[in-house]
Amino acid sequence: MRNFVLLVTAVLVAIFIVPPTISVASATPSLPGVAQSPKLYVTVGVDQGGATRFLPATIIIPQVNITLNITFVNNYTVGGGMVHTFSIPNSDDSAIVINNLTTGSVAPGANLSFEFHINSLTNITYKGVSFTPESSGQGIRWFCIPHRNAGMTGEILLAGLTAPTPEKGILIRAYWIGIIGIAATLAWTIISYFIIKSSSPHFKNHAEHVRKGLP
Repeated sequence: MRNFVLLVTAVLVAIFIVPPTISVASATPSLPGVAQSPKLYVTVGVDQGGATRFLPATIIIPQVNITLNITFVNNYTVGGGMVHTFSIPNSDDSAIVINNLTTGSVAPGANLSFEFHINSLTNITYKGVSFTPESSGQGIRWFCIPHRNAGMTGEILLAGLTAPTPEKGILIRAYWIGIIGIAATLAWTIISYFIIKSSSPHFKNHAEHVRKGLP
């Protein structure tokens, strides 16, 4: 009976003595904040040596669901320079959706800033219009309209998604280096064996024994 009274007393103390803030905190978990998509700022120029190519020609994004803000600078002005565009077409070539030709080409020494949202590597939203961009094989292709055939293209890649494919020439070279290394090791082992054997007293005594015609 005494033990029962002590047990009831302990339960009542636990109910009324424990601070109410603990129960309130457990009953009202904090709400997570609304995640905002990040924005990445990138400046793209052209080769100041006169070659028709973008610098950099590759943009690495850390994730999809990201807003990409690009400032395209036509920084080649030697000899009057040349005009360029930064263009991304729809994958079926029905329209060049991102194209600064709509506001005029970027003249030498000028620049143009614009931004678009990359929902995935196969979907972009630009000025409220969603479209499927042209693929570069690994990411999103962009190019300069007047100089695309001259190789003035670039791509947007997702970090960690793809790795560069080793060149076949490097693999063949590594193969032959390995074969030559194995052959050289084997030849050195054989030469070392005969050098050690010929310099040993036992070998010399036996050779002298054979020279004298002894059994």
